[in-house]
Amino acid sequence: MKKLFLVVVAVFAFSYSSQAQEARFGATAGYLNARGSVKADGVSISASESGFYLGAVADFNVAENFNIQPELLFAVVDDANGLILPILGKFAISEKFNLQAGPQLVFSLEDTPEDFSSVEFDLAGGVGYDIDEDFFVEARYTFQINNSYTGSEDVKVRGNYLTVGVGYKFL
Repeated sequence: MKKLFLVVVAVFAFSYSSQAQEARFGATAGYLNARGSVKADGVSISASESGFYLGAVADFNVAENFNIQPELLFAVVDDANGLILPILGKFAISEKFNLQAGPQLVFSLEDTPEDFSSVEFDLAGGVGYDIDEDFFVEARYTFQINNSYTGSEDVKVRGNYLTVGVGYKFL
């Protein structure tokens, strides 16, 4: 848990110090659908569960049409808890719409079985719409790029996430 805290502090500190322009902070929450898949011996099994997320968001203006948006989200899906840390580049395609892309880390807060990793490395992409200068909505889909199974068998375990949420920037 100490490592996780240090990673989060470092990301926010680096993001803040790497730019000298406008920074906004707020809260976000929404719907989360998690889909897990297991592939072994030519057989693939998948299932999905729904839940929710809530957390903090920062939005750092780096250039006229480009922002960096790190978030720290607490997620609950089917009685399992996790922390999600997306660090997204936001590209403004109009005054209100933006495209989002970047890496995301997912930390399981549950006991992790032997031969499994408690950390996922994902790639995220999505769209956002600014209702006004404070309220926003966004939708994202993420693909896990690492294998959660760390054992010696030829097994692939991965998760994908769909999030749809709202947020409010109050600072």
